[in-house]
Amino acid sequence: MISTLSRRKFLKLSGAAVAAGALGLGVFSPAVRAASMSLAQLLSVDAVTLEYKIFSPCCYFCTDYLVVSHYQPVVLCEVIKGGGDSVIGGGNPIGGPLSAAVEDNGYTTTHVRLWKIPDWAVNVAMAGQGCKMCGVDSATSNASINMSQQSACGAPANALVSQATQSINSTLSNCFPQLLYTTESDPTWNTGCRDWGMIVPTELECSAIGSAVSSMFGFERCIGSNWGPLYPRQMATNYDSPIVNAGIAAYRALHVARNAIGSLPFDTSLMVGKLQQTTPHLTVGLGAGSLGLDTQMRLGNVATDHIYTFVWWLPVVCCKEYEEIFGFCEPSSPC
Repeated sequence: MISTLSRRKFLKLSGAAVAAGALGLGVFSPAVRAASMSLAQLLSVDAVTLEYKIFSPCCYFCTDYLVVSHYQPVVLCEVIKGGGDSVIGGGNPIGGPLSAAVEDNGYTTTHVRLWKIPDWAVNVAMAGQGCKMCGVDSATSNASINMSQQSACGAPANALVSQATQSINSTLSNCFPQLLYTTESDPTWNTGCRDWGMIVPTELECSAIGSAVSSMFGFERCIGSNWGPLYPRQMATNYDSPIVNAGIAAYRALHVARNAIGSLPFDTSLMVGKLQQTTPHLTVGLGAGSLGLDTQMRLGNVATDHIYTFVWWLPVVCCKEYEEIFGFCEPSSPC
């Protein structure tokens, strides 16, 4: 490995891009600028989560290209209470007949929307230095649906969810991120009937050792060592912390979209990805349900509007030009 770029050094390289933007290069309409800034403000790129590393040249004869690896933000998880709730903005009403949820200490329910983070949003969040990243598409992979999770309840719901998602995406304005899954159109999210046949994990299985061992072999039945059982994947949780409840809901929705429906083109393995809370309290990205992430989240304030956002990060590797890594990115339109 050649070097690792710190967050401070990364931001220092953005001076020319910021100056170019101030001079009017790449002027956008007010609607486009508002939509881009609304989404970009929900992203936070820090050195600990990013883990940007530079390695050797890509090949013997291409010394101007270097191998880089880092974590890429790929999915924005919007945890909400009702259909009218949204943190992205842009004047796009999204909701459905199932968009009702409650909040109390004994029984907490939430809905989740999963959005694919566009590259232009990452570029805005990084002050115009997004060309140093491998890109969101570099983290995509084919979803493998677990047929054991296709119950009599889940199979018909998948068709309904797919149709509803396509309908919503067709009505969204330009520059808006792509909706990958929303629990508001999934009736199984309200009842958990998709997983009624699953055996509930024991406390030993969800302990630090038990969850680590099961995750290594792909048997993810617990959300880390601190957030308890993954199943049933439904809106209801019994934790007394609304913040933790939101994190549980976000990861459950990711898991359903990837492994039960197949609409999520990103790996959701606990041993691979990182989960980061971005509002109302900002954390660094760590394993979902890990002690570190749980501790950070509990230090934050409870959202008075019951809206939380999380970002799912995945590791990527690609070849980048030397000038892209150590130079300045050219100003570009957000979308």
